[in-house]
Amino acid sequence: MRYSTLDGPDTSLAGFAHLSAIVGPVIPVFVYLSRRNDDAFVAKEAGKAANAGMAFLAAFVIATLVEMYVPLVGFLGRLAQLAILVAAVFLCVHAFRRVRRGAPTSYPFQIKVVNKDD
Repeated sequence: MRYSTLDGPDTSLAGFAHLSAIVGPVIPVFVYLSRRNDDAFVAKEAGKAANAGMAFLAAFVIATLVEMYVPLVGFLGRLAQLAILVAAVFLCVHAFRRVRRGAPTSYPFQIKVVNKDD
């Protein structure tokens, strides 16, 4: 289902939730909690953003632990950190652009932080 900017939900808040998922799941969770009873589109998209932000954060923590504690291949952890950052920015900006047009979006991987109806 597509929404137009005139009759649809607050796509700017949903887009903000997706952009803020780059730095983690905290801001999208706050957006989800604040809008879950008012706007179903924003709540659903903020839930997706929170789940993706948690996946990015978990992967970044694992890459950091590899960098710090695995001898001789710690540089792979640094490369993984860079790859995770690039992927997070690309996926979140892509989701932001889709949501701002009023179309629902999805991520290729998620860790369920916010349990929502899909």
